[in-house]
Amino acid sequence: MLRIFSLSLLLLAASRLLGLVRDVVVATQFGLSGHADAALVVLSFPDLAVSLLWGAAIPAVMVPRMAGRDAAQIATEGARWSRLAAVLFMLTGAGVWWGRQTIVHLLAPGLSAPDSVLAAQSLGWSALIALPAGAVAMVGNAMLQAQGRLQWQYMGQVVFNLGLIGGLIVAAQTGAFGWIAVGVVIAALLRLLLMHRASRAALPAVAPGRAWPEASSLYALVLALAASGLTVLYTLAARALMSDAGPGQLGVFQYAQRVGELPLHTVFAVASALALARLSAAQSQGDSARAQWETRQWLRSMLWLSALIALAGMVAAPGIVRLLFGWGRMMPDAQLQVADAMRWILLLLPLQAAQLVLATRLNSHRRIADQVLGYGAGLVALAAVGTLLPALPWRGLAAYGAAWTVAVIVLWWRLARHQADAQWRNAGVLLAVLLVLAAAGAALQASNPPWALGLCLAGGLFAAGTGALLHLDPLGRLVRDRYTSRRQRRRAS
Repeated sequence: MLRIFSLSLLLLAASRLLGLVRDVVVATQFGLSGHADAALVVLSFPDLAVSLLWGAAIPAVMVPRMAGRDAAQIATEGARWSRLAAVLFMLTGAGVWWGRQTIVHLLAPGLSAPDSVLAAQSLGWSALIALPAGAVAMVGNAMLQAQGRLQWQYMGQVVFNLGLIGGLIVAAQTGAFGWIAVGVVIAALLRLLLMHRASRAALPAVAPGRAWPEASSLYALVLALAASGLTVLYTLAARALMSDAGPGQLGVFQYAQRVGELPLHTVFAVASALALARLSAAQSQGDSARAQWETRQWLRSMLWLSALIALAGMVAAPGIVRLLFGWGRMMPDAQLQVADAMRWILLLLPLQAAQLVLATRLNSHRRIADQVLGYGAGLVALAAVGTLLPALPWRGLAAYGAAWTVAVIVLWWRLARHQADAQWRNAGVLLAVLLVLAAAGAALQASNPPWALGLCLAGGLFAAGTGALLHLDPLGRLVRDRYTSRRQRRRAS
């Protein structure tokens, strides 16, 4: 289990870093401009759309139903969902092509007319292939997750991001924006091919039978789509609110979010995939006490880890932005905007960590309707803040924060009511770390230390905090002991 986690974490980190490289290339080639915003819309649309309409919900539905099943059942169920994904997203791709101009206006209302036309053309043609290919690949991801072979799904993301970067580089060198769409299509097809081969490599041939998923699974999918899709809408709505403040502001949010959320989400994506199977198995065996205990410990560990990442990131934000984006056409004032937005994103990391743990626990016993309620309440809060505030650059960030705050409150309440366990100690930890991070952000904004000094201080802070977690936190000690024993076994052999 630990070896799978380590390899999966390494591949996922590589994928996320390549996604960051992609944004760095956009920033250095186009700066903070409408052209950069158009490129970001086209590059990010396939994965955001598939996540919104399919990808984030499929594991929540398929994994609890496939965990512990034999290979023949996994193969049969995967074939049914793949068939459904192909049909639905061929139709979706055609719909995107037909409404491409309207979609671009909704995603980036601040684009000028020429940039909007460029984005719409590339987005429309790429969606015809990238959307069905991405949806079927997500079914393969869920099959691999049910088999415990997570490393392959993250390898697919590596391949996907490499394809996007290739198309972006060609577009930047030739000046032909259409190459971005070509890169999106090639990346989606390469990932689909890899996922198809990997997910079915250890499975038998599909037996004849029902062609489509059963009605109860489709009903669960609708609820899961409502839950997972709402969180994707948080990002899309916040980006649109930022774009409404002027050209380049969508890029500010994109770059800040990419860098700020990358460390926590990289670790958590692998941890949650492994935990969902464990919690689902404990729940199906009637051992709810063990699942509840593991949830409590896991939540506390993720809160401390997210607080450490956020605090170190706040201190290092100007230096990180300088090293990543301080090239090409990214001027110092543009870098400062990204660093300020990044600190706000980092402040929200403990809330996102809590949301991810709570959602995984609710998924383990199929309480998807509670997630719909929580994320829906967050979306209402986002819309309210976005409507009430003027069209200033920080409006999108404020609305994004309001969404996560309200969503976590509602999810926490629903899980506490279902389990009869409010986890008051963890609630106190969450409130405390938010207050500390808010105070630290205000102090850093006022003092504005040199970026090089900030990097050094952040490195020392992160090293000290990691050491403390490995010695004081229960899950941290478990990870330390397992790596230590593994190293000792290698030496002995």
